[in-house]
Amino acid sequence: MTSRIRTFLAELKRRKVFRVAVVYAAVAFVIWQAADFVLPAARVPDWVPTLVLVLTLLGFPIALVLAWALELTPEGIRVTPPAEPPEADAGDAELTGAPVAEPHEPAPPRRPTDDRPCVVVLPFANLSGDPENEFFSDGVTEDIMARLAGIRGLRVISRTTAMRYKGSDLSLPQIGAELYDRVLEDVFAVQSDVAENIAKALHAELTPGERERLQRKPTENLEAYELCLKGMRIGESMHPEALRQSEEYFREAIALDPGFARAYAGLAGTMVLRGYLGNLAPAELFPQLKAVAKEAIRLDPSLGEAHTALAYVAFYYEWDWARVERELETALELDPDQPWALGFRGFSLMLRERFAEAEAALRQGVRIDPLSQLRNVELAELRAFTGRPEEGIAILDNVLRRDPQSYNGWVWRALCYLYAGNLGAAVSDLDKAVAIFGRLPFLVALRGVFHAYNNETERARQTLEELRSRATAEYVDPYCLFTLCFAIDGLDAALPYLERTLDTRSVFVTFLRVVPRYRELRSDPRFLTALRTVWPDDF
Repeated sequence: MTSRIRTFLAELKRRKVFRVAVVYAAVAFVIWQAADFVLPAARVPDWVPTLVLVLTLLGFPIALVLAWALELTPEGIRVTPPAEPPEADAGDAELTGAPVAEPHEPAPPRRPTDDRPCVVVLPFANLSGDPENEFFSDGVTEDIMARLAGIRGLRVISRTTAMRYKGSDLSLPQIGAELYDRVLEDVFAVQSDVAENIAKALHAELTPGERERLQRKPTENLEAYELCLKGMRIGESMHPEALRQSEEYFREAIALDPGFARAYAGLAGTMVLRGYLGNLAPAELFPQLKAVAKEAIRLDPSLGEAHTALAYVAFYYEWDWARVERELETALELDPDQPWALGFRGFSLMLRERFAEAEAALRQGVRIDPLSQLRNVELAELRAFTGRPEEGIAILDNVLRRDPQSYNGWVWRALCYLYAGNLGAAVSDLDKAVAIFGRLPFLVALRGVFHAYNNETERARQTLEELRSRATAEYVDPYCLFTLCFAIDGLDAALPYLERTLDTRSVFVTFLRVVPRYRELRSDPRFLTALRTVWPDDF
């Protein structure tokens, strides 16, 4: 609201409304003074001075309205044109739906102005006529982006945003058709040539190391390359089946070329997303994830996304907070604009209650990848955990408008509605998530929590029994049982599940500090012990 007032005051100044008000008041004062001397001498009726006063007062708002609507120019009087819109920051409210932070909030540290040339690589068209090859044309675009992102002299807009222009009818300057008139087998040379020519056109200085990375082939095996592209394409979905298929593509690519570092990094990223769903045992997932990420780094030490994957392991499984920061620093040194690293840095700071730092990092991630559903969802989570769920809802409205199949979009908008006190809307959104993604244990547990909050205790207990029964045949994260049992019967009944949540190193442990309904538990020594187990230096 304060920012809107500042904008309104600035517009009043631009339209010279303040100046007109001051001048009008001064002239009116002179008229009143003159009337006091002149009118009595002229023997006018007693009501005339009152009329003069009333007319000048009535003219004041009229003068202000005219000052707002019209301006005097050398060409005469004309309608005042609207103000030019300020240059939008991709992380600002207009794009994400989140209002700018109010002055009473802690101001996040500002990132130094980034004056590097900014480039977006628009998608290649699939001219083969075969829709099955769509992933390949997209993959070529992504690889060029990845190569350019390794040049410190450039700021590269992420693939999520670039792909929004796929199929656009906008006309574009031709950058040299000869660059693409090559046979498919030479696709890597095309990528290198295009990236180098873009860098040259934007006067970006290439270091020897950057030039070597641009010219390096990711693999000699085109079939492995195609499988890697397929894995990247479908892995964006959080649907369990899509993630399983994505992992399978990456593993097939690795089988064809065991030296294909990008395939290992892609596999690590998909495993991270599978971990988010909470239906894989951490003891099974994270040691494998760590081994895959380390192999990617061994094969190509310049892969920043592999270091980001190691940061996930340190955060969710090892609880090694210093290691988290080191791996993210390394990832961002290798690729300063890597959206995953920027987003996870903000996310990890948020879950440690370092909210001002988290705000700065998350906005930076949104600035680089403004249309990414994950980056915007992370910003919405921050709003939810800092007492501004309505702002989170506005962000997530945009996410779901762009991607109605967003797992995180539906789940987090449901939670934002819950924190805002709108249980009916929360239930509606969660039911949509279940309809799209199935009865994942976390979704089932959350539905049971909503039953408990709606005083449907019997239905909540039935949901708890469903999860207990499923836990005998499949992995059900103990946190699902803890959060539901706590909603039904409180901490005494839920404590055994909290202990199991810690023992299994559940991916949801890291939310214990920020979920609003757990804050009241900090006065309980048993819950405080759990927090100290995970964050011994913070409690």
